[in-house]
Amino acid sequence: MKQSGANVNAIVRHIALPAAAPGAVIGLYFTPVLLFGCVNRGLLALAVVVISAIAACVTTGKGVRAKAQGLPSANWWLLSTLILVMPIALVLGPLG
Repeated sequence: MKQSGANVNAIVRHIALPAAAPGAVIGLYFTPVLLFGCVNRGLLALAVVVISAIAACVTTGKGVRAKAQGLPSANWWLLSTLILVMPIALVLGPLG
């Protein structure tokens, strides 16, 4: 039963929490302009992208270090990196 709790913790930590960044960018895209205004929406999106990019660099470092040590958590960290890079791709691509 302890293994199941560890998997849920890993899913929340490495998938659900990083998924808040792309969700925030998509949410800002669908927010009415009258609510925040164009400039503020752009600055909020830029802040989300910068924080997400910094977090992606951190998770990449943790993932590479865990991979070098042969730890099984390395794949979780690298998955987090892929999720955290999504806001950059969304802002530069389809939502830009």
